[in-house]
Amino acid sequence: MNKNMKSICREIQKGFNLDINLPQFFSRLVTLYEQYAELKFTMHYYTFYENYMETGKQRTKEEENLLSGMNRIIRDILLCNFSGGRMEAGVKELDAIRNRIISRMKILTAYTDIFQVFEYIFNRIEYRYEEDRKEINEDEFVSEVVRYIFDTRDNVIINEKIKEVIGQLPVRLTKSRYFDLIKDSISVYKGAERSSLDGYLYMLKTSAMLYEHEEMDTVYTDFYALRRNLEALDYKNMTREEYFAYSGQIKAAASRINSAVDFYYSMEECVNHLYVMLLLSPYAYMEGYRIEGIEGEMKFLLLPADEDYCKKIIEKINGHFTSEEKSLLGKEVEELLTYTEGKQEIISQEFEILESYFYDIKSNHVKVVDSLMLRPLFCCLNMAQNLLGSSLFVELHQPPDEQKVDEAYLITVQEELIRKLSEIFQNHSKYVSRAVMANTINKMPVFLQSAQEVADYIKSTLEQCHDKAEKIACINIIKSFYEN
Repeated sequence: MNKNMKSICREIQKGFNLDINLPQFFSRLVTLYEQYAELKFTMHYYTFYENYMETGKQRTKEEENLLSGMNRIIRDILLCNFSGGRMEAGVKELDAIRNRIISRMKILTAYTDIFQVFEYIFNRIEYRYEEDRKEINEDEFVSEVVRYIFDTRDNVIINEKIKEVIGQLPVRLTKSRYFDLIKDSISVYKGAERSSLDGYLYMLKTSAMLYEHEEMDTVYTDFYALRRNLEALDYKNMTREEYFAYSGQIKAAASRINSAVDFYYSMEECVNHLYVMLLLSPYAYMEGYRIEGIEGEMKFLLLPADEDYCKKIIEKINGHFTSEEKSLLGKEVEELLTYTEGKQEIISQEFEILESYFYDIKSNHVKVVDSLMLRPLFCCLNMAQNLLGSSLFVELHQPPDEQKVDEAYLITVQEELIRKLSEIFQNHSKYVSRAVMANTINKMPVFLQSAQEVADYIKSTLEQCHDKAEKIACINIIKSFYEN
């Protein structure tokens, strides 16, 4: 950061000369965000096309339509001369594409958890069809697992290992004990913002097959049919043929889900950075120039030549995407990419420093922002910050619920979740119920406080499991964590 910018930030922090400092601050942040987004978009777009060429024949019609929409925005708006009307239309269309991607990712996440529940069941009945079952020394196994969990002093790693192991052990909890664990895990959020608790509840609901999207049964009809078939199976009397047939279908579904998730994830990376470029384009030239600051020391800003290289790369990739005959990108594009190396790190370091002052503006100086008629730019910067943040699928138009979790709200969500879980247990076999418990217990805060408690819990669950095939399966799965 140059001396002038440091002075501006110090004065903003003290609330001095805001009428002069806020416009300059916003101008610099616009430049940094826009140029960072351009660099990142260029690289993501290149990688996305490379991956697309490897898996292009496997894309669904809807995926192709969303991709065509994004490429059309790039061709007709980003790569054309600036037009306020076209740019506004492009942002709206891109926002719709982004919302559709988020919707599809929610459905895919739900099906991922659903098939994990049934994979849990199939993994535990696998050894019914194995003739050679090796005897396992349970006491020795318990000692091995405890050593694996506590082979570090890092409590975060220890807790993650405990969750990992608990999620694979035979589940023999009573419903009342399980519900007590649910209540305790929710109670942790008392006094926190509701948005934090809502995020935790969403994770529990997807893990328990409780999340229902209005399009789940229509967008991926084969996944929906497979789910219903798996729910209706008689796992106690399942034949060898049924086992291998349905386990194969689960693996095939998982493979398709992974492919779709990879596609949407990579596309969302492109969409977010393209969104920032379009969103900030009306303000991007507020400084009048973009290569240096007042004293010429701002060498981290992109030179016009660097931006030209980015546009050339984007244009060439877009041409490949929109051509009828897709072909691999040539060496020329790879050579142009070298101009992007190292620049994004420098720019991101700079805007991360400025963001701490932007938070201060959001907390203390919004009225001044309004009085200076900077609200539209302020909102665009706030949205750009979200789009460039660590949460790729952040909701842009639903501000987080900042109300605090009180006792009444806590009881309401506890009762609602337990009611829905009770319905799951009532309408499904014990195999499904246990799988749901396992898939949610490992998402809860750790409820075992010492190595001895961990050892006792493992030993107790193994002793209560009288299904030898299930016990062998659980032990082998957990052993794979540390033997590999």
